Amino acid sequence: MRVEAAMSTPAVTVTAATPVKVAAELLATRGFTVLPVVDDELRLVGILGEGDLVRDRFPAEARLTASGTAGTAARPGATVGEVMTREVLTATGRDDVHELVERMRGARVRAVPVCRDGSVIGVVTYRDLVRTVARRDERIASAVRVRLESCFTLGRFEVAVDAGAVLLSDRMDRPEDWHTARVLAEQVPGVARARVSARAESAAGGGS
Repeated sequence: MRVEAAMSTPAVTVTAATPVKVAAELLATRGFTVLPVVDDELRLVGILGEGDLVRDRFPAEARLTASGTAGTAARPGATVGEVMTREVLTATGRDDVHELVERMRGARVRAVPVCRDGSVIGVVTYRDLVRTVARRDERIASAVRVRLESCFTLGRFEVAVDAGAVLLSDRMDRPEDWHTARVLAEQVPGVARARVSARAESAAGGGS
């Protein structure tokens, strides 16, 4: 499955000049975990995560110094540009979700901006991916049928879905088309895997 099928779009973004307070309100009210930071041409320049935003915002309990006065802490950044992370893991809409998940796990990030020619077009988060996994089997089956009918004869494949696993039964029994059918099915959001068989084999419990 491609990232473009799972991402949230359009992306809600901020600029480096956005006040931290405004960005905090966006994160709190929208339920986001990150906000892409863009320049005037909507090109990605950084990312603001929850950790960036709360850093240095909660001072330790005040202690009196030896002189009897309270110590002072550095003033936290007032704008997004002062606190954002500049090194950002990104993806394109055509990237494979399987590979992106491995990259996200390796980098220990929960959300990734999706870009086209440097401009932000969406964001993909673990929440987006979990929502895809949770998609109902009936909706997956319907979407698979539509995808297959864009390439094959109407009704040629019977579609059965169980917990995201798709079984395609070929009424015409033409194995030379099965790879294409499987690839098309696995592009549908929510499909964990797909296999294809002749209709008779499917009814008998076999498969390919």
